[in-house]
Formats: sequence, structure tokens, C-alpha cells
Amino acid sequence: MGTWAEVVEVVVGFIILLGSLYYLFSLYCVIDFFRRPKLLRAERLYPPVSVLKPMKGVDPEWRDNIATFAAQDYPEYEVLLGFNDPRDDGIRLATDIAKSHGPKVRVIVHTSHLGSNPKVSNLYGLIEKARYPLLLISDSDVRVDRGYLKEIVGEYLAAENVGVVTCLSKVTRASTVGAALESLTTAADFIPSVLVARRLEGVRFGLGPSMMLSKNALEELGGLPAFADYLAEDYQIGNCLAKKRYGNILSTHMVEYVVGSMRILEYLVHQLRWTRTYKACRPAGFFGYGITHIFPFALLFLALHGATTASLAVLVAVLALRYSVVLAVSRMAAYPGQWLRWLWLLPAKDLLSFGIWLWCFLGSSIFWRGTQYKLQKGGLMKKVD
Repeated sequence: MGTWAEVVEVVVGFIILLGSLYYLFSLYCVIDFFRRPKLLRAERLYPPVSVLKPMKGVDPEWRDNIATFAAQDYPEYEVLLGFNDPRDDGIRLATDIAKSHGPKVRVIVHTSHLGSNPKVSNLYGLIEKARYPLLLISDSDVRVDRGYLKEIVGEYLAAENVGVVTCLSKVTRASTVGAALESLTTAADFIPSVLVARRLEGVRFGLGPSMMLSKNALEELGGLPAFADYLAEDYQIGNCLAKKRYGNILSTHMVEYVVGSMRILEYLVHQLRWTRTYKACRPAGFFGYGITHIFPFALLFLALHGATTASLAVLVAVLALRYSVVLAVSRMAAYPGQWLRWLWLLPAKDLLSFGIWLWCFLGSSIFWRGTQYKLQKGGLMKKVD
């Protein structure tokens, strides 16, 4: 019995070592990415842009989110607020918002249906009404600053053969424990993992909060119908563009993901959906993601080894490394000082994240916008009746 315990202890110790090396590398990736000089804004002719916002219901702080897109320091653009259900409760509010911003903001109500993913169907109806060939797709729960469009378009124009310019997102305003857990997950796990992937394999993905691409590039992939049954259509579009030898760009510009008064249950449901999507789209990466849960493994090592100097030193070193990554992200990505008051939740968040990762092995169901879906191989989705 003792021999088996020793073997498990060695395996756990090895996992902690690998995970720690991953976080040391992710720390390097974070610092390297955010220290890149921003593209100097040159005087140029900026092409007109159609900003597409697929909507459903009413998201937290909706009016303020849309207002930031309607107040861009940019010569010519439009903002289309799309609804795929004429009975949607958000249409009236969106119409009032559009009226307050003039003809630049339009509400598009349509009934297009392409497949299992309602967001893709919504985007299809928006693209049909978009006036301009350059598209900016952004989720409804995103907020930006006035220079956002110029910076993204500037990066798009500065390089050749660009497929998509996409952006990282951050959650810096947390008023509840659920929102704080979401914010910590973004800073401690999501941003570092994206930057590690960028360093190791390039930008072979798109991120839903902000994606700029041309109609022509999208049509080359078969248009939106090619992605109608995928949950992570943003990832799939970016991945297909990379396979077509386009050069995708991860912008240094970050957008704000607004979660409002997110409850803990909402946080858990969202993270389970994201993690199961990751498992379906990138199964090898998902299994490798297991070694990144070094804090739970450090607790397991402590339980196996006993409270010795060595096991306690491992636990302290693991916590120090986790906090180093989070603090580096918060500093480099300009999180506000008051955000730091939630850092005490990081160990609890790490335990929840590990539990969610384990739970993903027990099924493939997700809940999205009040509807249950079944995820299939490759990220395909099917509505559960």
C-alpha cells in the first residue's frame, strides 16, 4: 500500500513540476506580449466598417456597452444590432438606443436560420444588411474606448494578407463573488493560455468579443453557413483562416467584458460551457490543460506527503507562482487598483476550475442562453429537445 502511495506522490509531484514550468512560460508570454510597442497611429484613409452586434435578450449594462461603439473616433462606420426573433424583449430597448444615436446605429430584425448555433444565424442576417465589406463582429456584452476602431483597423491595414484581427478581453469591474471569479479566471487562466498558444503555434483562432475580417475572407471559407452548427464559431473562423494561410493578428488592444452582477451559479455554468467547448474543439489541449491545476495538486501532495517542510514549501511556491501570473496580467493589462481586493479568492477559484475540468469528463451537455445543447466531436452542437 505504501508503495502505491509513493508512486502517486511522485506522479503528483511531476504534474506540479510540469504545471509550474507552464506558468513560468506563460509569465514570460504575458510580459513579452504586453511589452510589444503599440502600432503608431499613422495618418491614413480608414475604410468604412460595419460593426455587427448579435443580440438576444438584454445583457448587463447594455445601453452603456452599445454607446461606446456608437461614439468611436472613426470617420465612417455603422453599428448593426441584430435580433433573430421578432418577439425578443430586447428589440424595444435596442430601438430606443438606436434612436438616441442617430442613423449610425440600426436595429436589424430577421428570421434567418442556418443551423444549431443561433448566433451564427443572427450574424448571417446582419451581414446581409451590412453596407461595408470590412466587418467587425463583437458580442453584446463588450465595452470599448473611443480609439478602439482606429487601432484595430490600423493593425488590419498595417500587415499583408490578414485573416482576422482579434482581441483579448478582461473583466475589471466585479461587484459580486461570481463576477470576481469570472474576472480571476480570465486573468489567471484564459489570458495566459491564449498568449502561450500564440507563442507556440501562432494565432490560429478568433475570439468572440472582437473579430475584424473582410466579407471576402469569410466567403472564401464558405460563408457563415459553414459554421452554422459549431458552438465556437469564433475559434473555427480563425482556425480556418489560418489553414488558408492567412495571417491572423492578436491585437494589443483589450476590450472590456461586462458581466454585471454575475451569480456563482452563472459563473459555473459559463465555465462549464467554455471548458466543454475547449474539450470538443481541442481534445489534446484539454487533456494537457489538466497539468495547469497546480494548486489542487499541491494540496493533494500535502495530503499524501504530510505537513512537512517540503510539502508546505511546494504549496507556498505554487501559490506564489499563481499570484505572480495574476499580478503580471493585472499590471500589464491595466486593471484598476480596486480589483486587487478580490485576489483572496484565487485559491477557491483554482479549486472550482479543477472541479469543472473533472466534471467535463462526465458528459457533453451545455446550457447557453437558456437552451440545452449537446456537444459533439470537433465542436459541433445539437439542440436537446
